[in-house]
Amino acid sequence: MPLEQFRKCDMVLVCGLPGSGKSYFARKYFAKSGRKRVNRKEIMRTLYEMITFNDKWSEDKFDSVDENLVKHLEKKIIEHLFQLGEPLLIDNMSISTESRGAYVAMANRNKKTISAIFVNTDLATCLKRNRERDAHEVVPESVISNLIAKIEYPDRKEGFKDVLIIDKLD
Repeated sequence: MPLEQFRKCDMVLVCGLPGSGKSYFARKYFAKSGRKRVNRKEIMRTLYEMITFNDKWSEDKFDSVDENLVKHLEKKIIEHLFQLGEPLLIDNMSISTESRGAYVAMANRNKKTISAIFVNTDLATCLKRNRERDAHEVVPESVISNLIAKIEYPDRKEGFKDVLIIDKLD
């Protein structure tokens, strides 16, 4: 897969539906690149388990009132890694132009380049993979089904240096 131009970028945003294969793709193509990975769901899990004395987190336990705190922590982690000069990989859904805007703005504020890779997996495959996850990782199927209608594919006009839409993972 031709990813050289993405490896040269300061920040790579890997996005797509839950179960699309974002984390698999990130691990397969970027794990040994020296790039630091940031994932909002893992921040949610860590925060929840920390404040509940290690009660196991699951999707249904996330309280939306914590969303602002999670976004704040994510922003601070990204800014910290930028200050250290670390190349980043953001592994989040980010299926809409609006949801990607904060990452583009952060990159611009820090004079960093940003590119996007959208893992465009069909709904049936996303739902199948979701069912195969550990119980605490499962996203309600209705959520995934509703999200597919909200997909806005990334475009260079958003501020990305490069954009890649992957229709099939190997």
